[in-house]
Amino acid sequence: MTKRAMLLGLLAVLFICGTGYINDRVLNLESISNGHQLPILVIGILMLVVLAINPLLGRRRLRSAELALIVTLSACSCGIPGRALMEQFAQIVVMPYHWERITPGWQSKNMLEYFPAGSLVDPEPQDEVVNRFVTGSDKAVRPAESFHEWLGIKLRQVPWQQWRPPLFTWLPLIFLTTIAMACMGLVVHRQWADHEHLQYPIADFTNAILAQDEGKIYNQLFLNKRFWLGFAIVLAIRVNNGLYQWFPEEMIPVKMTHSLWPFAAKWPALHRNPWAYGLMRIEFFPLVTAFAFFLSSEISFTLGVSQILWACFCIPVVGLGISMNTDYEIGGWQGWHRAGSYTAFTIMLLYSGRHYYLGVLKEALFLSKLTLRRHAAAVSSAGRSAPGAATAMRILMISCLGLFLLTVRLGLTWPIAIGVIALMLMIFLVVARISAETGMFFIQPGWQPFGALMALFGGFAIGPTAIVISSLFCAVLCVDQCQALLPYFINGLKLGDRTRISPVAMTRAVLGTYLIGIIVAVFTVIIVSYDFGTPVQYHWSYQRLPTLPFRAAEPVLLQLKATGTLEASEALTGWQRLLAIQPSSTFLWAAGMGFIGVLLFSILRLRLRWWPLHPCMFLIWATYPITVMSHAILFGWLIKKLCVRFGGNRLVLQLKPLAVGVIAADIVGALIFMIAGAIFFFVTGDQPKSYRYFPR
Repeated sequence: MTKRAMLLGLLAVLFICGTGYINDRVLNLESISNGHQLPILVIGILMLVVLAINPLLGRRRLRSAELALIVTLSACSCGIPGRALMEQFAQIVVMPYHWERITPGWQSKNMLEYFPAGSLVDPEPQDEVVNRFVTGSDKAVRPAESFHEWLGIKLRQVPWQQWRPPLFTWLPLIFLTTIAMACMGLVVHRQWADHEHLQYPIADFTNAILAQDEGKIYNQLFLNKRFWLGFAIVLAIRVNNGLYQWFPEEMIPVKMTHSLWPFAAKWPALHRNPWAYGLMRIEFFPLVTAFAFFLSSEISFTLGVSQILWACFCIPVVGLGISMNTDYEIGGWQGWHRAGSYTAFTIMLLYSGRHYYLGVLKEALFLSKLTLRRHAAAVSSAGRSAPGAATAMRILMISCLGLFLLTVRLGLTWPIAIGVIALMLMIFLVVARISAETGMFFIQPGWQPFGALMALFGGFAIGPTAIVISSLFCAVLCVDQCQALLPYFINGLKLGDRTRISPVAMTRAVLGTYLIGIIVAVFTVIIVSYDFGTPVQYHWSYQRLPTLPFRAAEPVLLQLKATGTLEASEALTGWQRLLAIQPSSTFLWAAGMGFIGVLLFSILRLRLRWWPLHPCMFLIWATYPITVMSHAILFGWLIKKLCVRFGGNRLVLQLKPLAVGVIAADIVGALIFMIAGAIFFFVTGDQPKSYRYFPR
């Protein structure tokens, strides 16, 4: 890891965090985070560097380890200006005042009183703090004569005094969550990479691109004709279809979708499935299909048939009168079902790595010399085998303690604080595991910790104040777990292994640059928002998330007021809340079925060699990403299965460069139109045509 690579990586992080929000939300160009775990901007530029720039540098070219570090730092930062944080953070701490003011029902219930002190900006003066945030500031009468003067004007537009409380409240929580994720990634890395031998398809693909052969300009991949065959065919299709969006009368598109809805007329029961639109619409994504060559047949088959199996389960259940309606944040049958699945999957992860994790924990607590059981020596050596794991475990525990103290300080009682933190970290961990094991680059858990706790505790035991605080906590820190640090970081650690970068060094570099990126992004977004105004065209960040605490707490508030138990609920202590738990029966059935399903499939997978389905099915079915990708994955599984059947593993290995070329072409094609769209915007001032490359 060189100073040159570290500097280039830091500059890339500063560029992404400093311009990402402006690109995505102010200029409305193609999002920097598109592609999620395979960020188009990062991987596309990597292709450009490897194919065009590095050969021109001669002996000064960037080595594989340097490229791996730069890619990891850049990819990890892509979520910061997006849904990992800044797409919604500023709106969440300002816009509740706006929506409460124009919603008489919330005003009459005084719902702003349930928000903890310091969680939102000080709204006075209203015009400067809230209204200017929505509409933007008046333009200067005369242009600034220097950059220093221009910057001073922009800084003075922001009411920094009113922003101090929420920044002091949320930034420590954001930093501690980031540190906890990085430490958690370092702790589990050795177990996943070396003991369980996960496949890490995303890291494998990236390593195939940046690998270098001694004394050669290009590695063997780029000298393989099959790579260029797959690259040329898919790039031609993508460029042709992209040009069709701009010139529909001159170009003929290659059809990549096919509707099966006519079959629904013969079987109306299909409409009972809330995700029937994805099941009955075949979408072909070459990139997704090609990734099947990086997966085991078990994984690709499970992902491919998951939506078919969901329909087989869902249609008769809905026919029995059970509602499958689910709110992404607050919950419902599907979300609670996945909450149970995630919990069981986490238990299985801990069980499978129990010796390693116990060894790391003992070493972290300085107990490695104690003999607790017959195999204690082996356990301890397992813990010591991962450099930095014990230190990471100590920092993880300290970070969790800090998160707990800060959430209690916000106003949560200790059981709910522990629950929301534990569930948040659990979701991060499982999403990272899904990425490492299945290669899915677009993942949505489809449930939030506070929603599961609401259903588990019941309205009286949790109370409206805890709902407001925990929903704010989740909206700021974990509303879109796919773009959080941990999934990117897990793949980066594996990429570092392939290029001989120490996991500890990689962790330090990622954590340091990520925290710097957060600071840059936070202040950039605040300044930009008061200059241009918040983007009102994005319902998700403009209305849905800022109103989440109101929408989640209002039904419980009305129920408690109607029964005269509001004051009693708010006065409950931590132990009293535990004793007052009254979980929803629907929640218990939904979560229980997910929990048992994962445990059952895990046991069958361990005991029966022929068992074809992976328990990850319960984690991803009935979610948007798998709905749009399942057909492409199933097609990839079929192609690989036929290759194994008629040509054996040798044919699969021979066709792998073709698959890499297909993936690379999809990414490069997307980058071409991202750049073309940006140029078109800056030249004409008009919005470019949108062309959907990736499922999103």
